[in-house]
Amino acid sequence: MAVPQPLRDPRRLGGHTLTGAYPPGDRSASFETGDGALLTLFHTRLPDPDAFLERIDQLQRAGGYPWLSLLDAGTSGGEPYVVVEKVDGAHLQTALPERDAQRLAIAAMTGLAGLHRDGVAHGSFTPWSVILTGAGPRLALVDLDALLTSGAPSPAPETGDPGETRPVGTLAYLPPEALRPEVHPPAPPGDLFAWAAVMVFAVTGRHVFERDSPAATMNAVLHDDPDLDGVPEGLAGVVAACLAKDPGQRPTAREALERLIGEAQLTVDRAALDVVNRPEPEERETEPAVPAPPARRGPHRGALIAAAVAIVLVAGLGGYTLGGNRTVAATTAADATGTPSTSVSTLAAADEPAPPPPAAGEVTAPGPAITLKENPADPVRLTGYRKGAGTWVRAEGDAFTRLPGKNVEPARSPGGTWLAAVGPESITFTGAGEPFTVTPGVPYTRPTWSRDGAKLMLTMTSGDEGRPAGFVVVDVATRAVATVDTDDETTGGEGHFAWTPDGSGVVVGYRTATEHGVRFRDLTGDLAKAYHWVGETYGRRMFSPSGKTFVTFCPSGGTYCVWDTATGVRQASIALFYPDGLLYGWYDDAHLIVADPRGDPHRIVAMDLRGRPQRVLAEIPPEDDTTDLLLYYTGN
Repeated sequence: MAVPQPLRDPRRLGGHTLTGAYPPGDRSASFETGDGALLTLFHTRLPDPDAFLERIDQLQRAGGYPWLSLLDAGTSGGEPYVVVEKVDGAHLQTALPERDAQRLAIAAMTGLAGLHRDGVAHGSFTPWSVILTGAGPRLALVDLDALLTSGAPSPAPETGDPGETRPVGTLAYLPPEALRPEVHPPAPPGDLFAWAAVMVFAVTGRHVFERDSPAATMNAVLHDDPDLDGVPEGLAGVVAACLAKDPGQRPTAREALERLIGEAQLTVDRAALDVVNRPEPEERETEPAVPAPPARRGPHRGALIAAAVAIVLVAGLGGYTLGGNRTVAATTAADATGTPSTSVSTLAAADEPAPPPPAAGEVTAPGPAITLKENPADPVRLTGYRKGAGTWVRAEGDAFTRLPGKNVEPARSPGGTWLAAVGPESITFTGAGEPFTVTPGVPYTRPTWSRDGAKLMLTMTSGDEGRPAGFVVVDVATRAVATVDTDDETTGGEGHFAWTPDGSGVVVGYRTATEHGVRFRDLTGDLAKAYHWVGETYGRRMFSPSGKTFVTFCPSGGTYCVWDTATGVRQASIALFYPDGLLYGWYDDAHLIVADPRGDPHRIVAMDLRGRPQRVLAEIPPEDDTTDLLLYYTGN
């Protein structure tokens, strides 16, 4: 496998920092980025750049299990580039063992069924679309070089090992309709033909239609019957149906997947399948749980995808999740240890979210020169900020006032009823009733309100590193202070406690030697469940306004990851290709509040879950936007 050579002087391309270079190809150059992604620059000029970017956007929307994430695309000096998720693996180059080939068939057909469900055709599926990794097969979402040349047969970009060279062209994997004089844009039936040709290669090592010359290969695709000798009986029938010369005679991806699952259930050990449908034995409860891969939803589709996922998982080819704006997931829920339970659920794909309303006016805040660009319809607004030891809070309307004292953290309750001024030793509450002050009597940090504004919680800390040791809850109605000890300070706890969306429990991060996750606890501190795979917790503002999702720092494949609260399945991955992209929380369910320090002035933006800034919320001069400036947004 090729290894990127470090660049002595890392450079930037399209906003991405290039840190390593792979051996160049004839028509492209590949680089490793500072975020661990793979950027490929194509040495060609686009006849229609807009069409290229529209196609990339379409593919990003349709991606999901088991496709590699397509993170970004653009042009540099007139030449197009793409940025994809980088995985360690190699392209499919030789025949696989029969059982592995059968399970690859299911995984690949599951991916095609998801694309076709969204009205998208792959258009160039070949053995070089398959990357074999230690965690199972992954698929290149598109043969981008073919896309750039309007579908002309050409090598795929290097998404597994950029140092490899393709041993065979793609003519043998194009469907007959693509080789006829009349123009046929990529369509789902063509993907079925290409899938079947790839499966013959995966089982036998033969390129079923390749001949001695391009003309002979094209003639074989158009007219020759395929040689399926060596293809196992359980797979041969589906492959033969998909290799029909007439696209109208081929099954749909859904129909083919149903047949593959039916055949696989005859060949996969039934006891192995039962593992997916029963709880883990008691002695294995501490082993890492594996979330099931994402899928798409259609009529009766949940059970179909769940069955496909089960077969891939028991084959040892699964155990990974991908992100994407419209990715949905079939997954098992997790119990207190993070072990999957018996239920399987499916989440619906989200429509393209409406952008935030445009700014309707500006407000200049005192102290640091912050210019707020607001709209009365904004679901959140800036209610306080700190600069060094000074703290400012929003009073009536647009007025900001400086709080007395130093190092005070402002915590405005949802709706603005209460303001908690959290000092190093005590907390003063002003607002709906008589002001009052409480002294918790333990080390604490990071105040956060329950969604009903009835209780304020703080993280109790322990030791020099400030590890979470429990939490403190202040009831503003009764003025009672409750302290709850947990074992997080001795079991890898990290970060700060957050309320669960319904206020019935709390969440805190933790880490092991190899991973970061989050623990859900009830209000007595008892463990309810844990998601060990979600990465480092964002903390007290981790949950979206609806509570249906939460955000973390990605364990891989992006900067911020969004997860389903009920199941722990990844819903989106957001890759920022610039430093200091500080996250300030949620604008609404479809947008995060993120700092973008690349320009002058620096900007605070509402960013959608595909990493696209949709609205500027504030501007700050670089000299004021320093590490000691902290902003606090609160829901209206």
